[in-house]
Amino acid sequence: MARTRSRLPVLPLLAVGAFAIGTDTFVVAGVLPELARDLSSDLADVGWVSTAFALTYAVLAPVLGALTGRLSRRTVLVISLVVFALGNAASALAGGLGVLLAARVLTAAGAALYIPAASASAAALSAPERRGRAMAVVLGGISAATVAGVPFGTWVAADLGWRSTFWLLAGLGAVCAGTVAAGLPEVRLPAAPGLAARLAPARDPRVLCAVLTTLLFMTGGYLALTYIGAVLAPATDGDGTTLALLLLVFGVLAVAGTVLGGRATDRWGTTPVLLASVAGLALVLATLPLTRDGLPTAAVAMAAWGVTAMATQPPQQHRLFAIAPASGPLLLSLNSSATFAGISLGGFIGGRVLAHGGADGLDRLGLYGAGLAVLALGTALIGVRMKEPASRQAPPAAAAGTPEPAGKTG
Repeated sequence: MARTRSRLPVLPLLAVGAFAIGTDTFVVAGVLPELARDLSSDLADVGWVSTAFALTYAVLAPVLGALTGRLSRRTVLVISLVVFALGNAASALAGGLGVLLAARVLTAAGAALYIPAASASAAALSAPERRGRAMAVVLGGISAATVAGVPFGTWVAADLGWRSTFWLLAGLGAVCAGTVAAGLPEVRLPAAPGLAARLAPARDPRVLCAVLTTLLFMTGGYLALTYIGAVLAPATDGDGTTLALLLLVFGVLAVAGTVLGGRATDRWGTTPVLLASVAGLALVLATLPLTRDGLPTAAVAMAAWGVTAMATQPPQQHRLFAIAPASGPLLLSLNSSATFAGISLGGFIGGRVLAHGGADGLDRLGLYGAGLAVLALGTALIGVRMKEPASRQAPPAAAAGTPEPAGKTG
C-alpha cells in the first residue's frame, strides 16, 4: 500500500538524476588530458577510465535490473543515486589510476541501476497514452547533459581541476537522492513470482530483436561520433570553437529528438517512429562523406543526426516496457546495456577502421555506420512482424503498476 508523500514534479525530478548521470558518462572524455598529467599516466591508459565505465554499465544493467525487480522504484532510485554519489566522491579522492578505475566501476553500477528504474517509474506513473513522452522526459535529462552538463563539467575541470568536476557530480547525486526519497510516490511494478520468472521475458524474441536493434544503431552511430573531431575537420579547419558549436547543434537537436520521439510514439505508436528514426539515422551516416567538407552542410548533418539518433530511444523503451511490465526494469536495463555496449563497440571498431582504412578511413566511418543502421532497420522490421502485446503495444493501465495515491503525471 502506498503512502501519501509530498508532491514534487516527479518526471523533471527523475530527469535531473538522468542529467547528472549523462554528464558523468560523457564528461570524462573532456578531462582525460588533465587526468593523465595529474596521475602521471599515459593518455591511452587513462582512456580505460571511460571504457571501464561503459563496460561496467553494459554488464551490470540487466543483472541489477533483475535483482531489484521486486523492490519499490523509490528504494532502487535512492540506492542508485547514493552509490553514484559515493563513486564520484571516490573518483575525486583517487590518488592513482587503479583507485580511479575502481571508483568509476562503482559509479557505473549506480548509473546502471538508475536509468532503467527511472524510466520504469516514469512509465508506471503515466497513463498508457502518455507513456512515450513520460519516458522521453527522463531520457531528455541525458540529452540535456550533452548540451549543458558536459561543457559545464569540462569548464569546471579546466578552471578548478578535474577533481572539482567529480565533487560537483557527487553533490548533485546526493541532492537528487534526498529529493527522490522525499518526493517520489511509492511505485511497485507487478511482481513476477521469482527471479526465473522475471528473467523469462529476456528470452522473448521480441526483446532480443529490440536489444539487437539498439546495439546495431548505437554501434553504427558511434563509429563516427567517437571520432567526430577528425570527421568534421574539413568543415571546422581544426578550430575547436567551431567544433564545439557543431556539437552544440547536435546536443540541442538531440533534446528535441527525444521530445519529438516521445510525443510521436504516443500519437502514432512505436513501430513507425522507430523505423523512421533508424532510417533517418542511416541516411545521415550514409551522406556524411558528402556533408562533412563544408560548415553549412556539416551543421545540417549534425542537426539531423541529433534528432534521428535520440528519437530512437522513446519507442524502444516503450516497446520493451509494454512486453512485460513486471520485468520492465530488467528489459529497460537490457536496452541500456545495449546502448553502452554500442558506444564501446563503436569506438573500438571505428579505431580499427581508421587504422586500416588509409586515406578513406574517415569517410568509411559514416558508410560503415550507415550499414549497421540498415541492419538495425532490418532487425526492427523482423521484430515488428512478431506477435506484439495488445492495446497498441501498451499494457492495460491496471497492469502498468500505477501507484496509489500518486495518480498520473505527464
